[in-house]
Amino acid sequence: MRVRRRQAGDTDRWPIVVGLAFAIATAMPSWVVNRTVIAAGLQAPVSTLPELTQPVNDFARVIDDSSSAVLDQMIRSLKDASGDVVVIATVPTIAPYGDIREYANKLFENHGRGIGEKGKDNGLLLLLAVNERTVRIEVGYALEQWVTDGFSGETSRRYMLPQFTDGNYGAGLRIGTARIVTRIAAGRNVVLQGVPRVAEPQSETPIPVSALIVLFIAILVLSRIGRGPRAGVRRWGGNPWSGWSSGVGSFGGGGGGGFGGGFGGFGGGRSGGGGGGASW
Repeated sequence: MRVRRRQAGDTDRWPIVVGLAFAIATAMPSWVVNRTVIAAGLQAPVSTLPELTQPVNDFARVIDDSSSAVLDQMIRSLKDASGDVVVIATVPTIAPYGDIREYANKLFENHGRGIGEKGKDNGLLLLLAVNERTVRIEVGYALEQWVTDGFSGETSRRYMLPQFTDGNYGAGLRIGTARIVTRIAAGRNVVLQGVPRVAEPQSETPIPVSALIVLFIAILVLSRIGRGPRAGVRRWGGNPWSGWSSGVGSFGGGGGGGFGGGFGGFGGGRSGGGGGGASW
């Protein structure tokens, strides 16, 4: 067998080979790490959910200052009276979520600091998505007995949507919040201070004027028949029907109440999955 004899120049090349290997070994980890970090950054999911920190979280910037103050005051009034927590959030969009119910449920969790108290689940989220033109009331389990799916849907459709359609987001949220906190207060048997009354909206199918005239004439005729010709005509009237209303005081009052002081409404409560909403 033929064996290659070691040449004199072989020994001289070893320092070059060792130095080159050392340089590559030193530079390679930094390059690999940087490449890995960049790739992970591109692939890692980015949270699109904002953090709720106060009673009124106007991320979409659509609530006027006056309405924000009234909303804050109503929410704090309920919390002081019953311990229940209502939180309002407006967002420009729910993207990349495709369903506002899923978005509201996740937002309710608030990165581990859910609305309401842990174990009591006495929180409620009123969410407005501006681009999607949708509102959603997400209810904690303890409040579902009063803020039912039907009540949530009616409050959204009949009370808030007429204001939202005209771009009056602050006014719509004031009406909806007043109705919600009043409902909870009635269920808890507590009295709220400075919460405006919510008047019954105009009926979608008003009684025709002609029908009212016929009814009025019929009552006059029956009154004459019943009392005889000398009894005269009895004046019909009395207090007008004012419709259903709830709350205390007249809408538009209540004062600001300010945004000072700790709120403490994020104690790890969970949504019960109930609620309702509407789109316009």
